[in-house]
Amino acid sequence: MQQDHTEKKKQLRSRLRELRNRLDEQMRAQAMKQMNDGLKREMDRLRLTKNKHRQGPLVIFSYLSYGSEAPTAFVFEEGWRQGDVMLAPKVLANPPRMELRRVTGAEDIEPGIWGIPEPKDSCEVLHPESWPDLDLVLVPGLGYDLQGGRIGYGGGYYDRFAERLEKHCAEQGKKPRMAALVLPGQLEPEIPMDPLDLRLDLLITPEGILHIE
Repeated sequence: MQQDHTEKKKQLRSRLRELRNRLDEQMRAQAMKQMNDGLKREMDRLRLTKNKHRQGPLVIFSYLSYGSEAPTAFVFEEGWRQGDVMLAPKVLANPPRMELRRVTGAEDIEPGIWGIPEPKDSCEVLHPESWPDLDLVLVPGLGYDLQGGRIGYGGGYYDRFAERLEKHCAEQGKKPRMAALVLPGQLEPEIPMDPLDLRLDLLITPEGILHIE
């Protein structure tokens, strides 16, 4: 049974990756314009709420896009422009995990493992005890469903991050919004999920933002 489930996920990854790689450039550009407009509105809304309570700048953790992923350059540029605290992942081995490092401008980013952009070693690390201070997390992936299900690349980095985050959030009683940028063709009727797979709160699509209860 587990083998069937694993095989199903493997085939789904392969199909979704192929779909994303073949997405028409004009359609991608149009979708990203609409999604960035929605993302900006969400960032403005979160910032307004935070300002009302005098809680300081927004704290955003986002992947740095690579290849055919939904581009995240906009979220970083908008965050820097507004004085938000912008964090990006640095992948580490033994044990496999992610560090959240602060990036204050494009000069803090360099090609890392497999050419994927990542923060430089000189960038400040946000320690796990401070992860509940995050307001918004942008997660990469290959596919999503309307229940907040997500299928990633199979490495489990974001699932392990979400598990540790949950632990610290439970202790501190606050939690960031987990979101994804959903390109045309990435929305599935149902994503096969494992118990520890992370679930999303927001899907940012070209048609608008879907809030998942």
